[in-house]
Amino acid sequence: MKIGCLVLLACLIVSPAFADDMTRLMTYNIRYLNPNDGPDHWDHRVDAVAETIKSADIIGLQEATRKQIDDLANRLPEFQWYGVGRSDGKDGGEFSPVFWRRDQFDVTRKGTFWLGPDPQAVGKNAWGANLPRICSWVEIQSKHNATQMLLMNTHFDHQSATARENSAKLMRTKAAELRGQLPVVMMGDLNATPDSPPLKNLLAETGEGVTFLDASKLSKSEPTGPRGTFNGFKAIRADFKIDFILLSDRRIDVVNHQTLDPKTENGRFASDHLPIMINVRSHASQTPKDE
Repeated sequence: MKIGCLVLLACLIVSPAFADDMTRLMTYNIRYLNPNDGPDHWDHRVDAVAETIKSADIIGLQEATRKQIDDLANRLPEFQWYGVGRSDGKDGGEFSPVFWRRDQFDVTRKGTFWLGPDPQAVGKNAWGANLPRICSWVEIQSKHNATQMLLMNTHFDHQSATARENSAKLMRTKAAELRGQLPVVMMGDLNATPDSPPLKNLLAETGEGVTFLDASKLSKSEPTGPRGTFNGFKAIRADFKIDFILLSDRRIDVVNHQTLDPKTENGRFASDHLPIMINVRSHASQTPKDE
């Protein structure tokens, strides 16, 4: 069963000169444009997905094809986006795009790497995965304060456990390579549950690269919404959480953590996954944590 071909692991990096402004971050697997989805076809869901995205400032999407990205961009002129197709590094295959509000942020760096032994090998399957997997990232600078963010958006394989475990290790090392002195927020559909080896690897204090913390465990208030994040267009699977937002640094305060449950006008799920959104606030008084 395909449980979400796109992970959004978005890594948010915030500069040491923090502002008190709240930033709303979202990860959302929007389900690829499958012509066989019947009443859950993209054409029936696009408006609900666009309305959901509008509630955030920075969003990492999963399973987005170029047609879906164009549909959303046309409905959301207040946002800009970056991403490439995983099949050819251009428009082919699914994207892991990042959207951000154009009036709030400028992009200072951006790029994409593939999840495999050679991260620059475009369109290659790796570690037993039956599809290429990517991470697209952007470094963002606030237009209104000194806040900077590096957003990395990725999707782990849905079939190969080996690919998921190796992808987690690669994300740790690439986050360390890209972050500089900045904290990281990783958002994504990992196709893995909290007690699985990929999550244990990302959250482990031992190992190479960045160590992450689950944003739901850091929330100042009790997380709200369903515990599971996958519904298959039928019913939310309780406790089956495979979408995450992870932080590298306690300098970022998680004010709240929400699992949303958007619906279409016909009362159907807006996607086969549920989006996660957190509100974060960062503080200059705290010193960086040594990884």
